[in-house]
Amino acid sequence: MKLYWIEKIEKELIFYKIMDYPIPKDKELFYFEKKIEQKKNPSNWFSRDEKNKYMDTYIKRINKFWSLYKSLPFVKEIFLCNSISFNSLKRDSDIDLFIVTKSNSIRRARFFSALFFKILGIKRSMKSKKQKFCLSFYVTEDYRNLYPIMLEKTDIYLAYRLAHLVPLYQEEVNNDFFYQKNKRLETLIPNHPQKYSINIWNTLFTWNTKFKKITEFLLGWIFWNIIEFLIKIIRKPILSRKINQLWPKWKHIVISDKMLKFHDDIREEIHLLYKLSTRN
Repeated sequence: MKLYWIEKIEKELIFYKIMDYPIPKDKELFYFEKKIEQKKNPSNWFSRDEKNKYMDTYIKRINKFWSLYKSLPFVKEIFLCNSISFNSLKRDSDIDLFIVTKSNSIRRARFFSALFFKILGIKRSMKSKKQKFCLSFYVTEDYRNLYPIMLEKTDIYLAYRLAHLVPLYQEEVNNDFFYQKNKRLETLIPNHPQKYSINIWNTLFTWNTKFKKITEFLLGWIFWNIIEFLIKIIRKPILSRKINQLWPKWKHIVISDKMLKFHDDIREEIHLLYKLSTRN
């Protein structure tokens, strides 16, 4: 990121400039300080003049694993996020996933998803990230509202990432529920339509496989507390070691029964750039 052009940036679209992301063509949806009237019945809620040159290759790869998404036990929803949802892919980009799990099942959901992606050789690692899936953010279905983890100051980073979530898999078809749970996006992005509005040309997959249904039945209500507890105990020393190794980058990680957030957190840096760029 470079600071020399910060003073020249339009206030309404500062986030895209800071992150070096392309500016939306229908940018009215994402103005966060300038209130303007939305278009009526737009043909495409979110579009750009050109599709990222790597997008077709990435979407083809993502769609290839449709049966995997439907087979992940205790997973309720999967969203695409970060660079792919901003149409900002690079040649060596990974594929970031935001995963919503069933209540009281977050550790089982993470265990099975990490295991299956690892077996298939498509899970991101420190040595390999190109077209690999990054599984670093999980919340339970009763904790979809993410505002408890907002920074005390303007958390423009979190707001825009929530607004750009793109559904990849849903156990039940509902494109709006997650966005409605985070209505306070309006405080930073007043023109966001509070529904799925971004087009990156991917397929939305729904419903479950028999494998998922059987696994959830066998490892469900009877043994859920035992399994969740065992995974928690086994993983605790491993996570503690990683946190110590990566501090302070991981100072904003969250490990709880409602949320698992492991990725590097650059929200404070983005807030600083935002603050510098909006000074009068």
